[in-house]
Amino acid sequence: MSSSENPSVLHSVADMLSKQVTKDRLLRAMVDRVVEELDAERGTLYLIDAITGELTSRVAHLPELKEIRLPPGQGVAGHVAETGKSVVVPDASSDSHFFPGIDKATGYKTRNMLVVPIRDDEDAIRGVLQVLNRKQGNFTDQDKLLLDSLADQVAQALELTSLRPIGDRARGVLVDGPFNNIIGECRLMTDLYDRILAAATTDVTVLIRGDSGTGKTLVARAIHDNSERHDGPMVHVDCTTLPAGLIESELFGHERGAFTGADRRVQGKFELADGGTLFLDEIGDLPLPLQGKLLRFLQEHAFERLGGRQTIKTDVRVVSATNANLEEKVAQGLFRQDLYYRLRVLELTVPPLKDRGPKDIERLAEHFLDQYARRHRRKARRLSREALARLVTHDWPGNVRELEHCIQSAVVLSKGTTIDQDQLSLPGTAGSSPAKSGYLPGTPLAEVERDHIQRTVESCGGNRTEAARKLGIGRNTLARKLK
Repeated sequence: MSSSENPSVLHSVADMLSKQVTKDRLLRAMVDRVVEELDAERGTLYLIDAITGELTSRVAHLPELKEIRLPPGQGVAGHVAETGKSVVVPDASSDSHFFPGIDKATGYKTRNMLVVPIRDDEDAIRGVLQVLNRKQGNFTDQDKLLLDSLADQVAQALELTSLRPIGDRARGVLVDGPFNNIIGECRLMTDLYDRILAAATTDVTVLIRGDSGTGKTLVARAIHDNSERHDGPMVHVDCTTLPAGLIESELFGHERGAFTGADRRVQGKFELADGGTLFLDEIGDLPLPLQGKLLRFLQEHAFERLGGRQTIKTDVRVVSATNANLEEKVAQGLFRQDLYYRLRVLELTVPPLKDRGPKDIERLAEHFLDQYARRHRRKARRLSREALARLVTHDWPGNVRELEHCIQSAVVLSKGTTIDQDQLSLPGTAGSSPAKSGYLPGTPLAEVERDHIQRTVESCGGNRTEAARKLGIGRNTLARKLK
C-alpha cells in the first residue's frame, strides 16, 4: 500500500507542529490516529533515549502506569529496536521476546501485538511504534505494511520537533523537556516548565519576566497553546513598536471620525483576541495614560473604542512580559502600582542563558545547528570540541537569541560537515568583528559611531530594543542611525 493511499498522521497534527503544544500532546494525537487506523485497543510510542539507550514510553494508552522504561533489548519493543525488523505477534504469551512484567503491573492482558521501528531519512532508528490487541482477529501482514508507512510519517513529524538525535549518536533522540522547541533541562528550566503548565491550567493574568533574548515569547505561546483557549487567537502586541499617537487605537480600536484620517471603524487588539490570549510584550513601555484603561479592562473585561461611547465586553486572557524593573518604575511613578499587582497574579521568570549551565548551551547550539542546516540546505552536522568549548565560555549578553544568530551565521557560511570555533561570530574568534581598542587620530566620527552601534547590536543578538537601552538612545533613533 503506497503512502499516498494511507491515512496521513502528519496531516492530523500539522497545526500542532506550528505551535508550542507539549510534545506529549502532539505525540498522543499521532498514536491515537495510529490506533484508530489499525483497529487496535491500545498503542505505545517508545523513544530510544540517546544517552542511556533505554526505551521510554513517551506516549502510551496505559493509564495504569505513568511511564515504561525498558533496558536495551527487553521485550518485543526492545527486540525491534535492536534488530530494526517489524514483527507481528499473533500470541503474545507464547512469544520468546514478550515481557510479561508490564501486564502484571497493569492487570491488562496482551493477546497480540504489532511492533515496527521508527527510522529517519538516514535509516537510523529513533524509536518503536507498537499497537496491542486487534479488536477483530489478529494483525496481518497488510497491517504491518500500513503501520510501517505510518511509522515513516511519525519519523517525519519527529524531525519537526526538538526530539532529535544528539551530535554524532546514531541511535535514539534527546528525550528532553515537555515543550516543542523550548530546549533545556537545568533546574531553572524544569522549574519554569512546571510553572508554564500550572499557568496553562488557569485563566489568571500572567507576567513573564526575563532579559531580552531569553525566550519570553515562546513561554507565552506555550501557555496559550496548552490552555483551554488554544483554539482561539493569540494576538501579540510589542508595546515598544506601537506609534505613540496611535497606541490607544491599536489596542482598543476606534470609531469613524475619532481623529483625522479615521474614515472607518477599526477593531483593536482586544477585540481581535476575543476567545483567546492577548500577549502584551514589554509591558513596561506602555504609556501611563493607557495603563488606567488596561487596568479597567482587567477588572471588568470592558472598554470603549477611541471616539466611541458603547461599552464592549470581550473574553480575553492577558499575558504580559517585560525585561524592565517594574518595581523601580512604580517607585518612579512611571508605572501604576495597582496595574502592576493585577498583571502579576502569576509570575514566571525565564533565566538568562549564562545561568543555565554548559549542557543547556550545548543542546541549544545543536538544536539550532540542525534547524538551520536543514533550512539553508547546508552540510553542517556537528560542532567541533573547540567550538563547543568556545560557546560554553561566552557570557551571552544577548541570551538565546544571540546564540541562535551565532549558529545560524556559522551554518550559512559553512562549507563542510563540522563547524569550528573560527567560524563562530563571537568576540575573540577569527570569524568575529572584535572590539577595537582605539582609533587613530583623525578617524571620522561617523565611522567610530557606526562601528560602536553595530557591535552593540551584535552583542545583543540583534535585539534593537536592548541595544538602544545600552546605548542610552531611543529605539527610533537607533533605527535611523542603522539606516
